Amino acid sequence: MMKQEIQPKEFASLSEEERQVIEMLRLQTFQSLKITKRNGRIDMIEGTERIEERTRIVDILKEHNYQNIEIKQNDGRVVFINRTIKTKVK
Repeated sequence: MMKQEIQPKEFASLSEEERQVIEMLRLQTFQSLKITKRNGRIDMIEGTERIEERTRIVDILKEHNYQNIEIKQNDGRVVFINRTIKTKVK
C-alpha cells in the first residue's frame, strides 16, 4: 500500500488512527471502507477493493495475511474478484 502523507498543519488534531483512515481514503483503490471502534477508538479498518481478473489467485493470497476474497466465474472464466483487507489499528 502506497502512503500519501497528510499535511501536519491541516490535520494536527487528528489521532493516528484517524490519519490512517484518511490515508486509505486517499489511496482511491478501495471501493468501501468499514471502521470498527472499540472503547471509543478505531480498532480495525476493512477496505474492499476490486482486483483485475487477470491476476493469479496464488499471487492475491500472498499479498496480505488477513483478507477475504470473493471470486465470480462465468462460462469457466473469472469475471470478478473483490478482496477485503483487514487492518488492525495499533
